[in-house]
Amino acid sequence: MFGNPFPSLSLPVRPAFHAAVAAGAMACALAYADTATPVPVAESYDALVRRARTGDTTPVLDYLRQERLDRADAARLVADWIDIAGWARLDQEVVDVYRRHGASLTLPVSTLASVARAHRNLRQWDDALALYARALARSPDDAELRMGEIHVLADAGRDADARTKAEALVAETPMVARRRLALAYVHTAARRFHAALAEASRARSLAPDDAEVQMAYADALQSAGLPVQAQALVDAQPALMGAAQQRRLQADIGAEMVRLSFAPVRSESERFAVADKALAFYEQVFARWSADPQAVRDLQRMRIDRIGALTVRSRMDTAVAEYEALRRDGVPVPDYALRWVAGAYLYLRQAQAARLLYAELLERSQADPSVSSGDASGLFYSLVESEAMDAAVSLADGTQKAFAATPAGRAVWASAAMEAAQAHSFSDDTPEAQLRLERMVQQAPGHLGARIALAGVYRGRAWPRRAEQELKLVEAMEPRALSLELQQGFTAMDLQEWKQADALADDVLERYPENLQVQRLDRTRRVFRMPELRVSGYRGLSSSPNPSTGNGDYGTDTVLYSAPVQDDWRLFAGFGFGSGDFREGRGVHRSYRAGGEWRVRDNTVEGEISTHNFGYGQRTGLRLEGRHDLSDQWQISGAAERLSRDTPLRALRSDITADSVTAALRWRANERRDWNVSVGGLDYSDGNRRLSVGVAGRERIYTRYGVYADLVMELSHSRNSRPGGPYFAPESDVFLLPTLDVAHVLYRHYQLEWRQRLQLGVGAYAQRGYGVGEVATLGYGQRLRVSDTLEMGLSFSITRRPYDGVDERILRTAFDLLYRF
Repeated sequence: MFGNPFPSLSLPVRPAFHAAVAAGAMACALAYADTATPVPVAESYDALVRRARTGDTTPVLDYLRQERLDRADAARLVADWIDIAGWARLDQEVVDVYRRHGASLTLPVSTLASVARAHRNLRQWDDALALYARALARSPDDAELRMGEIHVLADAGRDADARTKAEALVAETPMVARRRLALAYVHTAARRFHAALAEASRARSLAPDDAEVQMAYADALQSAGLPVQAQALVDAQPALMGAAQQRRLQADIGAEMVRLSFAPVRSESERFAVADKALAFYEQVFARWSADPQAVRDLQRMRIDRIGALTVRSRMDTAVAEYEALRRDGVPVPDYALRWVAGAYLYLRQAQAARLLYAELLERSQADPSVSSGDASGLFYSLVESEAMDAAVSLADGTQKAFAATPAGRAVWASAAMEAAQAHSFSDDTPEAQLRLERMVQQAPGHLGARIALAGVYRGRAWPRRAEQELKLVEAMEPRALSLELQQGFTAMDLQEWKQADALADDVLERYPENLQVQRLDRTRRVFRMPELRVSGYRGLSSSPNPSTGNGDYGTDTVLYSAPVQDDWRLFAGFGFGSGDFREGRGVHRSYRAGGEWRVRDNTVEGEISTHNFGYGQRTGLRLEGRHDLSDQWQISGAAERLSRDTPLRALRSDITADSVTAALRWRANERRDWNVSVGGLDYSDGNRRLSVGVAGRERIYTRYGVYADLVMELSHSRNSRPGGPYFAPESDVFLLPTLDVAHVLYRHYQLEWRQRLQLGVGAYAQRGYGVGEVATLGYGQRLRVSDTLEMGLSFSITRRPYDGVDERILRTAFDLLYRF
């Protein structure tokens, strides 16, 4: 996950615990040189060999490269040449000399071993094994040769052969440390690192003062993922490792800390302890090695691993900046780090960048379900946040099917199935999401994630009480789960349980302040606590006067709500203005109001006192309005008002006021179906009594993410006891208007949303004494939600309908603004 922690496997094979093999070969070769028959200029040659014995190999090698080898002592010279070139690590020269001059000669066994080692260093496994076979045929009991052969078998990937021979070697003399090191090497090559460590540990107990054994033990600790213990050993004996290997060990220590920073901890307060330690460690290492040109590659590896610690600490800006700097430097970034970077992009709301990375990762990880499931999940959420819902649904459904089809994938099937269900919820296919999650809960009642996700779908379907009940079941099993408390917090906001929402938000914010969903919950309740400004207005654009609204009519209404007082209360104040030209003259209405709103679970009540001026002095009005939720589906409401806002402006122009009483019963099956029955009465000051009964409903007929079509039905009947006054008051009428209401999201990016709306309706209006006439309406509007604190809308509509038997056309524009601050 953090790069190759076993660098010795990818370098020319010279493990520390086999250095004695080369030393033995050197001793044999020098002995051969000292005892063989001297050649001409023997004194000069012997001096060169002695210099080579001290490490100065170039002079003697130059001599041998120029010497004729067709003499009687050619075997001796070729053996010397091969052995000395081997000391100089000139592996290719060793192989070339043997092939040109030595293959036909009878060379010492030690020289054959030197050639075999050269082939091994050049990764020419078959040639190395052939030479070891020749040497062992002449000296079958030579332990050094047998260990050399074992090493090559291990390097060549022939684990079974290497292990069999190594175990036999150990069984012969189990108390010899270096034989156990050979078996440890076999285990390391096969990535059985803990078995290798066990053998190296036994070797160390047999030869605690042997430097080569100590080196091998340190290597085994590092390879087994115990770099801290290896570092402690090196600190006690610095000569065990060179500078380059110590840098790699330091990189392993940092990688281990990063790995542990993702692991579960005993207490939430310790979540960042390891990550903070890792970041401090990297800061010290970078300061120590940044100026060392030999440390460039090790520093690059540590820069990559450090990205993981940065993401644990939610320092996503820094993580992304480091990744982009590495890319500019041309440093390849491994997949494990790309997953961190993709998550960082998603955290920073750069969903498109995350999407590209996750798609690339998923393409490479398809063969491993344990890895590809995470990549598919990351790609899914990046698609969701990129608003590519069709692709997200397709990916989630495909991933679920793919994992269900293979035994290896069944382990992650449940999470894939839950994401597939949520994909339908995110794409507004809530019935399908509900069906899938309810099926999952039935099949696995203890699956807390499925229950919490189901509660989220219930909230989306306007069933907060049902969601609350589902979450109570989860609470009994794991009361402080983060996902549970988050969903409970949002549900409490829906239910107007302000204190409960605060308690939940405070708790998760203290525990997980970096979590985006926690921040979203905190933001939601902070928005709730903001003052709120609402402004709305209209203007009639018709050139001819309308009997009901007049000509050139326009009006505005503004109300400012205070921040909540003791959670449940809000104070408000506002003013309104309306104007229109009628046959009787111009009507103007100015009003000012102040009041309070009380919001608690199941109940909302609003009361106000108002003052009105419509040309006949100041008048005082009162209003009391409330609603009560009987359940998620049923709601009753009512209002009583003195100087009703429903009084026509034309009536006020004639100094006629009205008081009103209304009552309503609402049934909301879900977010797609909503019906309302209302009854109301207006008591005019001129003695007229108006009674009205209405039914209004909304049925969803088409849903596709970003496009919603509803059939809206409006049916009403009214009667006036004294028709014919100076305002439109038919004796009896019936109004029927079915309307197709289509909404389309033009653009959405997190909280920013821009949508348009088209309404088209055709109905009928029947008025006693005037027959039945046609009603038609066409409306278009756009709405922009800039953030969760600011949204606005603008619309235009044209309506044709009869008044007293005469068709009238009403052209109107309207706007509204909602701002929280």
